[in-house]
Amino acid sequence: MRIELDNYITKNYYQLLTISKKYTKNDDWAKELLHTVILQLYDKKEYNIKLDDKSIKSYIIRALMVNWCYPSSPFYRKNKNFGMQDIDIKEALNIIDEESQIEHHKLMEILEMEYSELDFFNKNLFNKYLVLGSLKKVSVDTSIPLRSVSRYINDTKEIVKENTFKKMNN
Repeated sequence: MRIELDNYITKNYYQLLTISKKYTKNDDWAKELLHTVILQLYDKKEYNIKLDDKSIKSYIIRALMVNWCYPSSPFYRKNKNFGMQDIDIKEALNIIDEESQIEHHKLMEILEMEYSELDFFNKNLFNKYLVLGSLKKVSVDTSIPLRSVSRYINDTKEIVKENTFKKMNN
């Protein structure tokens, strides 16, 4: 039985490949699809078809169609669906990157505007905090008590946050 199958596939491989190309409209997928169907055919233990040329051809054509079109088929799950998800993920990441860059620029503009509107004392104290990195260092550098520095910095952060969020949501 397997000999008839080998002979038919060997003799009609390029015809089957042409049929596969018509389904896939892509040479790479066509070969992959045809090879998957051939492997599925060889993996069968029993054949429910007569092993004449017409029956083998119709079986392979039907298997090509099923594997290409139906999401439950092994080929679709393994190759086609994965490839499409991969493309969708890349497109989604590009869109997210573009949106996040736009949001980031908008946020930075609003933060700069809010920062420039701070009064002289809070702006200078906050600058020192950003440069020195700790409340204790700011307290030592300015001779302002640590609790006061902490309160001024926290108040400044809250003012900037509130105003920024208000402007981001508008």
